[in-house]
Amino acid sequence: IFHGFVSHASGSQHHKTIDLAAAFQEIYQKMIPGFHFRRIEINIDIQEALPPLLMPIDVLNKIVEGLIKNAIENTPDQGRIDISAQIRDKGILFRVHDFGVGIKPDDQKRIFEGFFTTQETLLYSTKTPFDFNAGGKGADLLRMKLFSDRLGFTIHLDSRRCCYLLENKGEACPGDILNCKFCTCREDCLASGYTLFSVFFPNER
Repeated sequence: IFHGFVSHASGSQHHKTIDLAAAFQEIYQKMIPGFHFRRIEINIDIQEALPPLLMPIDVLNKIVEGLIKNAIENTPDQGRIDISAQIRDKGILFRVHDFGVGIKPDDQKRIFEGFFTTQETLLYSTKTPFDFNAGGKGADLLRMKLFSDRLGFTIHLDSRRCCYLLENKGEACPGDILNCKFCTCREDCLASGYTLFSVFFPNER
């Protein structure tokens, strides 16, 4: 994964030249045992011959792990997540697109503030990591935003709250499309809401 060493550092975090495709595969494989009990279709499309990344590897780990974990915890069983990395403007555009419950418009404005959650505490306090609605308090997203400001990459959120939850106040997603009283088929859920996190790593070389 690493090729060479660069002398400058961000605090105690050394910048290294990283092959994103290889790094992603290693991170993802380590995550699989944690969410093996979830029934979610995950599609991965990592473009070949991506330009190298120059950044601390632990920062990349936190971004990849955090966004995938967030997507899984907000997507009901039988749902879908698309993960991709593509060359864009000589840099790399990494995207995690889940077709889950989505985020309310007001909550989207605060999502990177940290210690903020879109769920009521009691909904996730007893759940295990990767469970549906097992999200924490948003510290991971705050950390990503701070890293982006410091290291020169950008992170963007685009989301639409599930239309059935918006139209039916007081209702909650059951966590499995098969148990949703509003969806007559899987496609109904996939079209109802989504969250897309896009991270752009510019190529500074």
